[in-house]
Amino acid sequence: MPRNELYDPAEHRPLSGSAWSDGAARAAIEEIIADAVGAYRGTEQLWPNDPNDLEGMPDVPLRNVYLGAAGVAWALDLIAQDDLCERPPWLHELARGLGEGYRQAPELTEIEPPPAASLMFGESGILLAAEAILRDGSQLDGLIDCIKRNARSPTLGLCWGSPGTLIAALQLWRQTAEPRWREAWLDSAAWLLDQWREEVWVQHLYGDQSRYTGAGHGFAGNAFALLAGRDLLGEAADQVTGRVVGEMGKLAVTKDRVTQWPPLVGVKEGRRPVQWCHGAPGFVISLSPVLPPGEETERLLTAGGELTWRAGPLVKSVGLCHGTAGNAYALLALWTRTEGELWFERARSFAMDAVADVRRRRAQAGRGRYTLFTGDLGVALLLRSLLVADPTFPFVEAAF
Repeated sequence: MPRNELYDPAEHRPLSGSAWSDGAARAAIEEIIADAVGAYRGTEQLWPNDPNDLEGMPDVPLRNVYLGAAGVAWALDLIAQDDLCERPPWLHELARGLGEGYRQAPELTEIEPPPAASLMFGESGILLAAEAILRDGSQLDGLIDCIKRNARSPTLGLCWGSPGTLIAALQLWRQTAEPRWREAWLDSAAWLLDQWREEVWVQHLYGDQSRYTGAGHGFAGNAFALLAGRDLLGEAADQVTGRVVGEMGKLAVTKDRVTQWPPLVGVKEGRRPVQWCHGAPGFVISLSPVLPPGEETERLLTAGGELTWRAGPLVKSVGLCHGTAGNAYALLALWTRTEGELWFERARSFAMDAVADVRRRRAQAGRGRYTLFTGDLGVALLLRSLLVADPTFPFVEAAF
């Protein structure tokens, strides 16, 4: 694509779907949940994988949060908490066995480096999801060990590395007030700050060294992981905040009053994704909840949201990571930050488009896509967020 373009229109499509109504949203949640519950094959086989998720990997049962059973189970439980679906009777049994099942059959071991104890693809996220469901403390000793093991991960991104387990430690500190979680957070945060030696962090991922800017793998996600615990940073908090604001501005590309953040520092060619993991939506979702007000900050975040809206729904997916549901959370983040109802209405429009897209894809495939970050459960969670006015991005902002 031309280097001056902020996004590729071919990756997006016109907005479709019916008008929002609470009744239609509730019915769509029930439909997605019924399909997921009906597809469950027990604690050993779990859910069928989608070919679009495997990308050459073996077709085996997956338990991780991003693609596997932990994420689906967590979503089912959260939606049930708001009485938007019935809690499946087997949910606690599934949650209790997730950690041991993962240890007996580690996943994604062919990737370099393997995910080990990471938040999205490894054991930390699995245990955090299980504890959020069970709420009995049974997962906590294993989880603190995972966080410590992942504290020096060279991947330096939210999905795979220490920023993700930094988030897990902070959530448990907020939930339990036990000093071990605060100590784990401080140790990991100190190392992450020490590794911030260039404009952005250098990620060792997939056998390469890269400087990603976005939420899933790079700068925006790391900045969120640090600033979500701003109160724990002490005297360093203002310095870290100022550095984040400065780099956010340097990395931004603005044209026609919309803003995009290219996925890699210094790379002027190639894709300009508009999604959570790379691009403007991830910046808005990650930084809106944690940055203090400021004229330039507001301009950039709002312009990033405007790009997300103008680009329109995504062709690739309906999900949270690189799909329409995830992008809607950028609009919800701006609704919270600006108190502007227009952003809420735009998020509703994206949500109903995503519902129609789920139905189209299910009709084509003969079944749904049973994952939290790439599949239909992300759409159900977006609908829930709109019904209960909860803008927090699923699992990353709050697992509890």
